[in-house]
Amino acid sequence: MKRFFVHFWFLPFVFAPLVAGQNGAQPLGHHESLNSVLYVQTAVEYRATALGIYALAKLRLDEALQDPFWSAALEQLGDTRYAELPPAVVLDVDETVLDNSAYQARLIEDGTRFNSGSWLAWVDEEKATPVPGALEFTRYAASRGVQVIYLTNRNASGEQATRNNLRRLGFPVDERDDTILTRGERDEWTMSDKTPRRQFVADSYRILLLIGDNFGDFANEAANSLSGRDDSALNYAPFWGRKWIVLPNPLYGSWEGALIEYNYGAEVSDRLRKKHSRLKTAR
Repeated sequence: MKRFFVHFWFLPFVFAPLVAGQNGAQPLGHHESLNSVLYVQTAVEYRATALGIYALAKLRLDEALQDPFWSAALEQLGDTRYAELPPAVVLDVDETVLDNSAYQARLIEDGTRFNSGSWLAWVDEEKATPVPGALEFTRYAASRGVQVIYLTNRNASGEQATRNNLRRLGFPVDERDDTILTRGERDEWTMSDKTPRRQFVADSYRILLLIGDNFGDFANEAANSLSGRDDSALNYAPFWGRKWIVLPNPLYGSWEGALIEYNYGAEVSDRLRKKHSRLKTAR
C-alpha cells in the first residue's frame, strides 16, 4: 500500500476552513481586522470602557461649566476673550459617536480592505450605530445648554447622510446652525488636518471638551513616527482625561499608519511584516 505523508507545517493550510470573499476563497480568519472588529462588536470590556469614558466626560463637562476660563482648544490658549463665548463640546464622529464596525465586518466577509468607494457607499446607507455612552453624553451636554459640534473627516458629500444618521439615532443636531463640520465643506477644509475647523469653532464658542479616538482630533499631528507621536502626546499630558477625552479604536487610525509608515497601499504581506517588526518581546 502506498503511504502518504503530510508535513505538519502544512496542516493548517490543508484543514483551515475557507470563507468565500470578493477575492475568492481564503483561510477563515486571515483578515488583519478580525480580532479588533470582534472586540468592538462583542466584548463587554469595550462597552464598559466606552461607557466609563463618557461618564468621565460628563464629570469633566460639569467641572468646565464652573470655570469660565476653562478651554480644551489649543487654538484658544493665551486669549481670554473666549471666556465670553457660549460653551460647546467638539466630538469626532466615526468610532467616537458613530460605530462603523459593521462596515469593517463587511470588509472581512468580502475579503477586501478599506477603500473610499465602499466607505462612501456605507456612509450613504446611514446604518452606523451609537458608540456606547455617546448618545447619553451628547444629550446631557445639550440639556446643560452646551452646543454639540461634530467635527469629522467624512467627506462633505456625505454630510447630509451623516446628519440623517445622527438624527435618526436621537443625537442632538442643531437645526439652525451647521454643527457637522466635514472635510472639504469649505475650500480651506480640504485636508484631513482638523486644525482649521477647530479654529473655526474656537472663533464662536468656548470649547469645553474635545472628544475623539485619534490624536488628530485634539492637535495637529505634525509627528508621523512612533517615537515622534509618543513625544508629542507627552507634551499634552495635562490635557488627557481632563479636557481631552479619548475613545478606544482598535479598528484603524493614525496609530496603525505609523506602524506601516503610512504606506496604506502596500500588500497585506508587507503590512504584516512591518507590523511584526514593531512587536516588543521579553526574550
